[in-house]
Order: sequence, then structure tokens, then C-alpha cells
Amino acid sequence: MMIKSYRELNVWQKADKLALDVYQLSDGFPKKYLYDLTNQLRRSALSVPTNLAEGCASPHSGELLQFINISRRSLSETRYLIEFASKLNLISPEKVKELDRLCAEIGKMLAALTRSIKVQKS
Repeated sequence: MMIKSYRELNVWQKADKLALDVYQLSDGFPKKYLYDLTNQLRRSALSVPTNLAEGCASPHSGELLQFINISRRSLSETRYLIEFASKLNLISPEKVKELDRLCAEIGKMLAALTRSIKVQKS
């Protein structure tokens, strides 16, 4: 699979939006959560598009698949941390639903991208 730039991937665009949303949302978290929940949530959300970008720089599809897998794992971590922040009443139920829908969409897109690369590889 030849990807000229990670920017052309719809899944990267959605993941970039998720990371930006998480950063903007977590700006409002109380300072007492800065060094644990806020930082962890931001790192996991930013890891999704970052690993896609890094994987797209590899000429090897196997390496790209590894980075996509890291993105999927980071996405799962992000979803959990959003749920956890919701339990602390840091995120409104409406925003949680919106972010969860976005995460679900990204997850499906990452799975489809993985399948597509594996088909082309074989």
C-alpha cells in the first residue's frame, strides 16, 4: 500500500480531531488532575494520529501495521480514560457520547485499514 502522506488518510484526520478535542476539553480539568489523568488522556489521544503518521513514513507494510496496532491500543486507552473522567464528572454525558462515537468510528477505520494492507500484502 502506497500512502503518500498520512494527511490523506481519513482515519488520521479523524484521529487528529479526537486529539484536538481531548486537548481542548482537558484544558478545563481541575489542576489536581494535571499530572495523572490529564497528561495520560492527552498522551493516549495524541498517540493515535502520531503513530499513524510515523507508520506512514515506513516503506514496509509490516511496520505500518505495527504502528496501526499501537494506534488501536492508544485509542482503547483513550476511550477508557474518557469514561473514567466522566465518572469524575469532568466531561458531560453529551460530550462523552460524541467522543465515544468518534472513537468507535476511528476504531472501525483502523480495522478496515489493517484489513486492506493485509490483503495487498498477500
